[in-house]
Amino acid sequence: MFNVKSKYIKIEQPKVLKGHLIASKISYSANIEKYFKSDLFYAQYDEDLQNVPACILQIPVLSSIITIAWAIGADVYVKELDKTYLESLNKIKSIMKTWYPKLPFSTDVCVEYAVSNRFSSQGYGLLFSGGIDSTTSYIRNKKMKPNLIMIWGADIPLVEEEFWCKVKKKFKDFAKHENVGINFVKTNMREFINEAVLNTEFGPYLTGSWWGSFSHGLALLGICAPATVVKRLGTLLIAASFDSRIKYPWGSHWLTDNELSWAHVKVVNDSYELDRQEKIRNVLKDYIRKNKSYPLLRVCYSQFRDFNCSKCEKCCRTITGLVLENINPNKCGFNVDKDFFDLLKRNIGEQTSFIKGEGDVYCWKTIQKHIPETFNHNLYNCKEFFTWFRDFDISRKAKVRKFNVKWCISYIYYKLPKNVRKTVIDRLKPIAKFIIHF
Repeated sequence: MFNVKSKYIKIEQPKVLKGHLIASKISYSANIEKYFKSDLFYAQYDEDLQNVPACILQIPVLSSIITIAWAIGADVYVKELDKTYLESLNKIKSIMKTWYPKLPFSTDVCVEYAVSNRFSSQGYGLLFSGGIDSTTSYIRNKKMKPNLIMIWGADIPLVEEEFWCKVKKKFKDFAKHENVGINFVKTNMREFINEAVLNTEFGPYLTGSWWGSFSHGLALLGICAPATVVKRLGTLLIAASFDSRIKYPWGSHWLTDNELSWAHVKVVNDSYELDRQEKIRNVLKDYIRKNKSYPLLRVCYSQFRDFNCSKCEKCCRTITGLVLENINPNKCGFNVDKDFFDLLKRNIGEQTSFIKGEGDVYCWKTIQKHIPETFNHNLYNCKEFFTWFRDFDISRKAKVRKFNVKWCISYIYYKLPKNVRKTVIDRLKPIAKFIIHF
């Protein structure tokens, strides 16, 4: 039927277990085994999937592995697939190829049956995390009553069940207050692939991590495909990570997200005309003024105890953006005191590792360009900081840490034979943990 390449990934027909769980078995050639931790992908939904066609049920797993196939030039074999989705993948592949010309992108997705689908779908859906971006997208599209979709296994690891339950309850209450639907999906989308190997091998070609700069947009959107059929959603929104002025590629980008589709469901990368500070100034601030209430924000990925640690770079960046607009971050889920900006000034000015990568630098620059010449407030003693930061050369931070120690150690580790790697894990557990979990 098909001529099988030396590198290949085969996806078996998905199984729906207990009405809610998609289980997808994959097999792959021995020469790409290192990129996977398991041959079983799953996604568990809170809706009955029995009437969702197999060609749609294939989308979650394929969306999670297609970027691997593109990066290594492996063909993918699948029995049934939605025709519109297959066509959109080819468009996205062409765009990403221009972004990462050193990667092969020679993949063929070989499908026995490409199925044309159309469902009666008028509703809106929104990938939701509770951060600045997705909260902004919710507020801007509030009139459409978007059904929120939250994914456990993306930015919150599956081992963090207690924290996930806390997040789930908070945003379930939020959805109830807003009178909108909300669905929760549990998936091993990140655990069944080997991100350590992918970061090590392809990190030099990407603008950031494997997840951030290459795979997360397709993977997250693909997980939503079965839910769009069940909930009759014709438009799926994903909040823009960056505005359209950004000059480098990202895993979720308006150029690629807006090309993705299945059946007649259209994906929309929302609010990419606004930078992060404009979202706070033009959307969140207006929402607070009109509603006399503050949205609960969750932006922190550095720990899984509190909603926000209020100390990591992303928390500090968000707090800074809120305070610039005279919004009290403590009313949005953070913990800030009068010494916050003194410590932040030292972290930015002195610590070479506090701000990492072009994306973070770009976001700090968007704050800088919105700092006014004069201040009408001094919330948490911020005035001195903003006066200093307005002229600080943040660009030099992008050049920091070109030499990534973890990636180098991980690269050496995964070049070792399997039996030697096992010895490292057994005898040098602290080092093994350092290699695997970054």
